[in-house]
Amino acid sequence: MTARHSKLIERSLKSFGFVEELTHHRQSRYFTIDGTKDYGDKLLSGMAHQLFLKKSELLRLIDGEMSREEYEGILRTKGVID
Repeated sequence: MTARHSKLIERSLKSFGFVEELTHHRQSRYFTIDGTKDYGDKLLSGMAHQLFLKKSELLRLIDGEMSREEYEGILRTKGVID
């Protein structure tokens, strides 16, 4: 099972310019191991889809192995941004 800690995901997305908007619709689902909040395979796959990435690309983004320029290039290639 692939998992990433929620705080690591939050820091990674913020470093790419994502902004968190708190609304009454905000929901977080996580799996805990030894008291840590981890996102599992299903949630990571859903996040990847929302960010127009393959799951492997999302993991690279979260783990700091992808630059913002590379992410923007992926979005351009897929026609998400100009």
